[in-house]
Amino acid sequence: MTRYRLATEVFSLPRGRDHLVYAPLLQTSVVVNDAALNLLADIAAERGVTRDAGTREVLDLLVELQLIGKEHGRRRASGAAPALTSAVASDRPMTYDPPAATLRPTAVTLFLTTACNLRCVYCYASGGEQPRYLDEQVALDAIDFVVDNAVASEQPQVTVTFHGGGEPTLAGEALKSCVAHARRRCEKHALELSTGTATNGVMDDAMREYLAESMTSVMVSIDGPAAVQDRLRPRAGGGGSSAAVERTLARLSESDCTLGTRLTCTSHALDHALETVRHLVDTYRLNTIHLEPLFACGRSISNGLQPPNAERFVEAFRECREYAARHGVEVAYSGAHQSSLACSFCQASRPSFNITTEGDVTACYEVTGRDDSRADTFIYGSYDRTHRSFAFDAARVDALRHLTVNDAPRCARCFAKYHCAGDCPSKRLYPGADDAVVARCEINRRLTLDQLEEVIRCPTTSAMRV
Repeated sequence: MTRYRLATEVFSLPRGRDHLVYAPLLQTSVVVNDAALNLLADIAAERGVTRDAGTREVLDLLVELQLIGKEHGRRRASGAAPALTSAVASDRPMTYDPPAATLRPTAVTLFLTTACNLRCVYCYASGGEQPRYLDEQVALDAIDFVVDNAVASEQPQVTVTFHGGGEPTLAGEALKSCVAHARRRCEKHALELSTGTATNGVMDDAMREYLAESMTSVMVSIDGPAAVQDRLRPRAGGGGSSAAVERTLARLSESDCTLGTRLTCTSHALDHALETVRHLVDTYRLNTIHLEPLFACGRSISNGLQPPNAERFVEAFRECREYAARHGVEVAYSGAHQSSLACSFCQASRPSFNITTEGDVTACYEVTGRDDSRADTFIYGSYDRTHRSFAFDAARVDALRHLTVNDAPRCARCFAKYHCAGDCPSKRLYPGADDAVVARCEINRRLTLDQLEEVIRCPTTSAMRV
């Protein structure tokens, strides 16, 4: 009798009369029958298996695929052995190499303002209700900080982007000043500069022209045809925003910037998702279209908006993705990336270097002020006006570096954990969001499984049937 062991994390999922055995760290998928699954279950439970005419071929294949290995006298460390059920993990998870202790970011995101010319009915930040503007000197010093870090660490590129709880283009002069300053500093040190912004798309022609000529990438929010867009994303003074957004997309389509759009899908707007994607794909030169289900927070709660049913969102996403793919456009969702592996959902655990209007340093785009209940987790530094530098809280930085899927016990037995990477940490930590997080997990798993099925339908050496 030969003893084998699981050599990597292995998950089993039902697939009709067969089973999908998936090793995410190897990006290996194998469709197996009951007998092969039972054999793998014995190995996972550390029971010896008989190598005979009936098992030899399967065992050799599993060894070849590096799913199992011979034990050679090795004993598992103390603790419960995993069981091969609907999901099973070995004791060899993906490792996470935390960043160096010293923070030396070469990218900065500036939250120029919380002012907004729209009053989106679901805005997570209640944009425009308490207008604040980032001190331009703080912004310029933040740019100097990342440029100096790039020079010191011999990195070739600096990234400056604009985001936050308002509309960045409403601080247009500051935005232009920041880009000009970053360009001068990067040219001086022969660094490549990448610039980008998220925008609601409502601006005058001069700002459209500036973004088209100056931005490396732009992400524009648009939620549907005019009736949907104007209802969900009205202007602050009344009236619709759809016509202005379409003009912005038209101008940016003529530029060289990487252009993406984001659709936030409420329960009602989801009915129009395919119509919207068809219009965007047929009309504009887009690189990506992001579909995201509404996450109930901010104004969406006070306005009684509901997120879409997980199953309905998945079905709509499939239709949109299929249509866009035929035209060479990617439709993406943040929680399903089967082709890549990660322990961290976003840059928050590095942590990312984002400056709020108050001069605080936040690791999260959605935590834009100290009045946020999650501020103690995500705001980890502040601007020191005396020394014109940034001071960081070492304890909070260390805590942020543990916002990984390996530190999320609820994810341990999920086959999609390295593809959603534990999903958005700020959403996980939002008060009372348990049901919404569960719904997102369902979407993550279904869409990741869709991507796995695509691999199986187009077999390679990593997608086999036994």
